[in-house]
Amino acid sequence: MKVLSSMSYELMFQNALKLHQDGQLDQAEALYRQILETVPEQPDVLNLLGLVAHAKGAQDEACRLFMQAIRAKPTEASFYYNLAFSFKLSGKPKEALENFRKVTELDPKIKETYNEIALLLQQNGNMDEARRNWQYAISLAPSFAEAKANLSMSYRQENVFKATEMLERLALEFPSEAIIFYYLTRIYIQRNLWENAWKSAVKAKELAPMSDEVRVLLGQLSCHDKQIENAKIYFAKAELLNPNNIIALMSLADIYSREGNFEEAEPRYKRVLELEPKIFDAHNNYAEMLQHQGRLSEALEEYRAAVILNPKAAEVSNNLALILRDQNEYEEALGLLFNALSHAPNMEEISINLYETLILMARENNDKALQIAQNWLKNFPENTFAQQICAALKGEDIGNNQVYSEKLFDHFADNYELVVKNLGYSAPMAMGRIAGPLKGTVVDLGCGTGLVAQILKNDENIFIGVDISQKMLDVAAKKNIYQSLVKSDLVEYLQKNQDFDWAVMGDVFCYIGDISQAIKLLKNISHYCPIKILILIGQ
Repeated sequence: MKVLSSMSYELMFQNALKLHQDGQLDQAEALYRQILETVPEQPDVLNLLGLVAHAKGAQDEACRLFMQAIRAKPTEASFYYNLAFSFKLSGKPKEALENFRKVTELDPKIKETYNEIALLLQQNGNMDEARRNWQYAISLAPSFAEAKANLSMSYRQENVFKATEMLERLALEFPSEAIIFYYLTRIYIQRNLWENAWKSAVKAKELAPMSDEVRVLLGQLSCHDKQIENAKIYFAKAELLNPNNIIALMSLADIYSREGNFEEAEPRYKRVLELEPKIFDAHNNYAEMLQHQGRLSEALEEYRAAVILNPKAAEVSNNLALILRDQNEYEEALGLLFNALSHAPNMEEISINLYETLILMARENNDKALQIAQNWLKNFPENTFAQQICAALKGEDIGNNQVYSEKLFDHFADNYELVVKNLGYSAPMAMGRIAGPLKGTVVDLGCGTGLVAQILKNDENIFIGVDISQKMLDVAAKKNIYQSLVKSDLVEYLQKNQDFDWAVMGDVFCYIGDISQAIKLLKNISHYCPIKILILIGQ
């Protein structure tokens, strides 16, 4: 074994320390390990190696080295402090707290220790004790701005106005402390004070230009202002500054996923889940992306992970059910949908999906579907979709259920045209061929998003659109082809309005329980175009 002289040891140690301070971690580590070949249990070198591992993000290795240093020198407070901090970053708050408390025993005058203890106590919900530790840290150093800022921020949930006032006073007292302006930004966002939030965030960035957390706040503010390109720049900078910043990674992944840029989104979702496997939103949002790509088996896996983390998340159970339904797993899909409904009874999309899933099940086993539908109605007697499906499966006619129709088409309005396009829907074109050029006033009954009027509109006619769904009418309005749009049941409209030349209906009668009234009213009109495209659910 090569033995170093005291002079060569000191020179090598100083060289290693300089490399370490200059950020040349690999070179410093090599020299530290070379020293340990001669002095295997040198505590200061073990501690410095631990700091190198800590800087590289290898917290488990850092903890091992700090503990080795402590065994060699058990009375050194700084070793326990470093170990506690690495435990904290490793997600081991109990071990971190134990070692920070050990620091206070060995050296009760280190103010930073009490600040860290307070943060861990706050995390555990022990707010009173946390505040006592911050106050003690401040008593040791009245100018300890970070402890004062943390103490002020601790009131954010119970009294946001008190927290704001305390932080604003600190901003005047410590105008060069970035953490104060960082916290103020978060407070202002919480209170929807967006202009103030921007000002404090910009100030925080000036004071801490290398802070990834400040860039995340600027990205969030940009998202709120719909400045998506700026948001991407801020989040990307945060990711560059700290490749393990989960919020930056998630935010970028979500933006890219919404934009359809799955190549950029996917590796970030995977990285988030690698860093923290129990993040509900990461599993859920990644699953939605996979579902959009048609990668259903992978989406199923992610949705199931999300459901395990939060079984009360109605949207996740709903989305998972839709995939299972498409795979003809009706019973499991229905179980998930009823779970979703129990947690979000007013979420109409769930009821619509229950209705459609029971229709599909009824094709294979009508009795079983009816039994499930009747149980649904028993538990939710006011649910219009439960009422409708029970009547349909029993072969009953409950008349024109306007509430059902309105809710159904409100739900489908946003993506109705995409769905019918994918289904190869050709009714409007067929109507155009049959009707030919129409002249005069044309009332489009059940106009939906305006697909029929788009075909039949010409310079010699004007169109009036009538539909039960306001959301459908909102989509139709954007096409600028109707002279007016009326939210109404078509029978009620015909009872009050007959001053038009033509009535057109595309794919409408199949959604009306009793069509006799509509037919009778239409007979009183001299010219009408009774086009019926019968697509009967369950037929």
